[in-house]
Amino acid sequence: MRIVRKEDLAADLLVIGGGTAGPMAALKAKMKNPALDVLLVDKATVRRGGSICRGMDAFNNVTVPGVATVQQYVDSIDLMSDGIADPNISKVVAEKSFAILRELEEWGVATFPRGADGKYMVQKFHPKGAFLAEMRGDIKPAMAKLLAERGVRTLNRTMATRLFAAGGRVAGAALFNIRSGVFQLCRAKAIILCTGGQGRFGLPDSGYLFGTFDCPFNAGEGYAMVYHAGGELANMEYNDVSPMLKDYEGPGHSTFIRHGGYLVNSLGERFMTKYSPEFLERAPSGIREQAMRTELREGRGPIYYDLRHLPAATVELIKEGIFAAERPTEKEFFALKGIDIGKDLIELTLSGPNMCGGHGPTGALVGVNAETRVANLYAAGDVASTGWGFVGAAWVFGTVAAEDAADRMPALAFAAPDEREVAAELARLKAPLGREDGFDPEELEYKVRRIVKPHLTSPKSEARLEAALRAVEGFRADLDKVRARDYHEVMKCVEVAAIIDTLEMAVRASLARRESRWGYGHYRIDYPAKDAVWEKKYAVVAKDMATGGMVTYAKPVPEYRG
Repeated sequence: MRIVRKEDLAADLLVIGGGTAGPMAALKAKMKNPALDVLLVDKATVRRGGSICRGMDAFNNVTVPGVATVQQYVDSIDLMSDGIADPNISKVVAEKSFAILRELEEWGVATFPRGADGKYMVQKFHPKGAFLAEMRGDIKPAMAKLLAERGVRTLNRTMATRLFAAGGRVAGAALFNIRSGVFQLCRAKAIILCTGGQGRFGLPDSGYLFGTFDCPFNAGEGYAMVYHAGGELANMEYNDVSPMLKDYEGPGHSTFIRHGGYLVNSLGERFMTKYSPEFLERAPSGIREQAMRTELREGRGPIYYDLRHLPAATVELIKEGIFAAERPTEKEFFALKGIDIGKDLIELTLSGPNMCGGHGPTGALVGVNAETRVANLYAAGDVASTGWGFVGAAWVFGTVAAEDAADRMPALAFAAPDEREVAAELARLKAPLGREDGFDPEELEYKVRRIVKPHLTSPKSEARLEAALRAVEGFRADLDKVRARDYHEVMKCVEVAAIIDTLEMAVRASLARRESRWGYGHYRIDYPAKDAVWEKKYAVVAKDMATGGMVTYAKPVPEYRG
């Protein structure tokens, strides 16, 4: 098998990633300016790719008028982030999310159940305010149909492997078809990156390489592309660890808790009363993780979700949301285990750590228009640092990026990528196919990911972090020994390289932030308290474009403009 370079492509706007933010960005760009040539690529398929490939049981986060206010949302995210999230970004999400909800209704993409009073069913999950609206619908196929009707070009099974910049502005991307082996340069006046977060980081407790919570297709390639193009990444030290259903590695927390479920230990105690008496199960995720790990360490495990006190109608609403709208396999899992979630305790475990801009503060550092510091390069969705914005921020910032790019497009021109960089990327993809012997990509992936939990999970220490950094050097050397037997394995080689990149980012950011913050989101046993030096400061990771090395530095969080 061989990889063949074919004719270059060109588009006014290239959108990379067909999950949640990407289709919204492509659609909104065409709605803003139907004459724009918009190309949307996804390494899976736009119809079913991404973290909401099957659906979603709630629109989180959305500020519904009369239910919550913009300021409540800004305050809630500020509390969850401990001040390390741009409040202006939170304000954009709060101000624009309800209009997105109404559009999804009007387009027939999603439905939003209403209660007996005729109002949207909105539940409380955040420390302050209620921002989770019950949602139903087979979202992805409906969005794919709208994209086709609007004339958005799509390339499925096509992986973007590298961004190219020229003169400080984005110039294009390397595209690789994982089925045909075709390599193409796509030149673009602007690019919106919507590739998701890093969902393939720490190994799941289930024993498998892949979990079913964060999309396992998302191996951090977006973070790697931003980094190599000269962008900044923020707060990569943050551990996104969530309670998962034991043996399934799937979600339930936001659904169970927003409907009134409890977290209990083996003694039947609702233990969050000890750790966060004000917010209980709605405490910031790092506080919940610290509480659960303490309960387990002190011998009060296993830990369970308890829904047994909930009314039957509420349990049926939970089942409808998870089993029908989001994850039908979860229904099969409970049936196989003989568990009735309304009558039995549901044992949980802890995921990750993963990195996800929607579930924490990590990701490409962006402004209120989703812009990165690389001119004409935008980032939206879980690849961007949008402060616990979840699906709401993905849709909002997909919209914001598209509209800003469309408004600016008349003044933009194509830049010329350095052909030497394009040739080097082609050579990188070809190399594994040329090796007759070596590691399989899965072997190196396992080798890399098995050190994540013991070295990066809180509590962290300088010794373990330095050991992980030494391991990264070895992993990079191992990349030159990985072989690929087909195009799919070439894709996996690119993913493994991205996992190594994100591992180094997480380690260097963890070393840089010499303090503890966010509970177990980032807890250093050698620096167990907060340090005023880091108040309202991002830990930023970037590439030194002169030396090629990775650098870290502190950067102030923008002041709130109200």
